[in-house]
Amino acid sequence: MVLKNISVLVISFFLFGFSHDAHLEKKIQKVLSKTFENKIFVKEEMAVNRKSENESWFGITEKSSKKNLGIVSVNSAIGRFDKFDFMVVFNPNKSIKTVKVLIYREDHGGEIGSKRWLKQFEGKTPKDANNLTQDIDGISGATMSCDAITKEIQKSLITIRNISK
Repeated sequence: MVLKNISVLVISFFLFGFSHDAHLEKKIQKVLSKTFENKIFVKEEMAVNRKSENESWFGITEKSSKKNLGIVSVNSAIGRFDKFDFMVVFNPNKSIKTVKVLIYREDHGGEIGSKRWLKQFEGKTPKDANNLTQDIDGISGATMSCDAITKEIQKSLITIRNISK
């Protein structure tokens, strides 16, 4: 009986793990399509130094012209109790084009996903990394999530300095 329960647990974890990745990938593709105005693009994973285990970096290139459209960082951070996934889309000049919270798993603090709040990051460059935590206004009731995403975006701004694309 114990072995059967363990098998069900392992199988459930295996199935839900893959469906979660597919769900996240679908959200990433939707944001990229909207951000790049339905252009046909190629997303190529990039090897990046100083990358955390929760982070993936992609170069985005227009398929027909091979024009560099930008760089994307997909990351996760811990709010009060649980992790949430988000992405940062950078322009070719390494300024932030947009930030989008993809999956938020907590009951409180989801306000960090609002377009209005995330707009504060747009236009920030690697030069702004050192002051980012002072430049971004928080949200009452979502302090931990605000701090977490801001610190991760700050790390992304530092990391992108060394990316040549």
